[in-house]
Amino acid sequence: MNNFADNIAMKCLFLSAALFLCAVGLFSAPLKTGFANAPKASASPEEKAQAYLEARYKVINAAVKYEKTPYRYGGLTNSGLDCSGFIYLSFKDALGVSLPRSSTGLYSWTENIPDGKAQPGDLLFFKTTSSGKISHVALYLGDGRFIHSASSGPKTGVIYSNFNDKYWSRNFVGAGRVFPAADEK
Repeated sequence: MNNFADNIAMKCLFLSAALFLCAVGLFSAPLKTGFANAPKASASPEEKAQAYLEARYKVINAAVKYEKTPYRYGGLTNSGLDCSGFIYLSFKDALGVSLPRSSTGLYSWTENIPDGKAQPGDLLFFKTTSSGKISHVALYLGDGRFIHSASSGPKTGVIYSNFNDKYWSRNFVGAGRVFPAADEK
């Protein structure tokens, strides 16, 4: 009888540990490994931080190459991009990775960032339609600036915008981390 109870207790302990490890994985930045120039597991914390910083700026550099590309719903080429296609191609070009292809998919995929903690290379999410769902994604550049593919407004296509614009600050939902934060080890 005691072996049976011990066996159940061990299974419960194992299951709890497994659930904890899964939960930790769910709430970490999705791109710690698996991309071009990702740090090795044996890398020092400083080497990892440098690799993530370089990856962030590779994505930003890839993104700015699309400036003035026209907006096209569902677009995934230089002749036209929608917002998530723009993010998808920027990461694909820079790091050789495929991300979710919709703004809602990207929102679910990234690690939620507390307000004011976004860093260059993180994603910004907006609700710009009456559906109440995430409908727009942008790449944060720092200092309140971001680059995105806008479908309407005075300028459309891949443009730079700022949180000082009331439209964007009013429709902002949150930020999502793709890489570990610069201060994470």
